[in-house]
Amino acid sequence: MNPNIHNQIVQIYLPVTDIRRSVDWYVNTLGYQVIWEEPEAANLRLFAGPLLFLKKTSANQPIRFSINNENCAVLSFKTSNLEALHEDLKNKNIAVGEITKYGDGKNGPYQDFIMYDPDGHQLEINSYPDLAVLKFSESPCKES
Repeated sequence: MNPNIHNQIVQIYLPVTDIRRSVDWYVNTLGYQVIWEEPEAANLRLFAGPLLFLKKTSANQPIRFSINNENCAVLSFKTSNLEALHEDLKNKNIAVGEITKYGDGKNGPYQDFIMYDPDGHQLEINSYPDLAVLKFSESPCKES
């Protein structure tokens, strides 16, 4: 094993223009828990996995990229009940994309939808089946 590399992503940095608004959104919309919060930054936890480090910026800088004119999310969240979450978010007046269903591809059948946080970061919510990481290969990108 390479002594310089560990097997875990510790946290993901995300630029936001308003710490309080973003903390409230991630806590109330996606169920994050606040580890700590200051006026210029906050660190949030969602069950297992990397922490979400929100860092205040003066300019809005949504993180995303495009492939063949299709915008792709840089953060993807898995849920065990996609339809219920989709309906719950709609009932809370949170803009969500339509649920897209995919067939028996390399990753098996699954569904997903996209949404945006208050700073315009495109997020994917999916129902990917439990897979060995080495088998996971393609992730679709969505148009905004």
